[in-house]
Amino acid sequence: MKTNQLNRIKADFIGLLPTKPYCTDELGVTVIRPKSTAINKKYIQVNQPSIDYYLVFDLDYEYSALAWSDLNLPAPAWTAKNKSNSRSHMAYRLNAGVCTSSMARLAPLKYLAAIQSAYTEKLKADRSYARLLTKNPLHDAWQTTWWTDEKYTLDYLADFVDLTGHPLKGKECHGVGRNCELFDNVADWAYSEVRKYWEPNYEHQWKEAVLSRTEGLNTQFIVPLPYSEVKSISKSIANYVMRHFSPEKFRESQAIKGRKGGLAGSIEDKIKAGVLGGAISKGGGRPSLNQPWLELGLSRATYFRKKKAGYFK
Repeated sequence: MKTNQLNRIKADFIGLLPTKPYCTDELGVTVIRPKSTAINKKYIQVNQPSIDYYLVFDLDYEYSALAWSDLNLPAPAWTAKNKSNSRSHMAYRLNAGVCTSSMARLAPLKYLAAIQSAYTEKLKADRSYARLLTKNPLHDAWQTTWWTDEKYTLDYLADFVDLTGHPLKGKECHGVGRNCELFDNVADWAYSEVRKYWEPNYEHQWKEAVLSRTEGLNTQFIVPLPYSEVKSISKSIANYVMRHFSPEKFRESQAIKGRKGGLAGSIEDKIKAGVLGGAISKGGGRPSLNQPWLELGLSRATYFRKKKAGYFK
């Protein structure tokens, strides 16, 4: 790889790092440091707290840095190999970040989770890898190979694997699959639960309840998500539900249903009373069955406007 190309890849890597990544020189003693300090640590957080730009895999076996080639997979951005045992971390650079905390865009997250799960299976990567820390490819503790500056779309990566049955569900979930599981389960609970918290200034109590629920479900995973991701998911769900399931919106929806129900009832009463269908048109006699607006005492324009709004079937 040419020097200019390599420098661009490294600059891209540094540019995408979190402002204050988790990092360490010794696993088990993780700290948060400014980017300028973190890039000198052996292990570093490469994905943003709520956005994944990389798919990273822990290949816990010897001579794993070339596993992608042996399996006819695309070339990764880099592999960082342990010099003593040849075990490595492998990372694929995505062409666009995938948000891991927004409820409104679960489809890309689920797609990413399925791809990650399928690649984990094909590469025989460690499913218990927590994803938070990665062998820092800039550190000289590792033998790093920069393979390509290609930024892959999810569709392109998906072409190399069979996504059937991925991601795994429940306690077996790993990687971003856990994010999907938490979103689905906590959101389903939140939609029906929020009405119990509707009272003046309920927001704080509601957010605490959602966080507690999210933390509880997270502990059921074999490898739970970091607290930072749990908190982000919880906040996203709580805010989304408050926006879309507020007392004001509930009263508004009930009022609309009431108006529709009242209008439907009045029409039904007229039918039962024998009025509907027997009204006299302005010209005398019964109005045509093809002119129902006359029987309701409405103008033709008003009738069709209400029909479009769902007042009539």
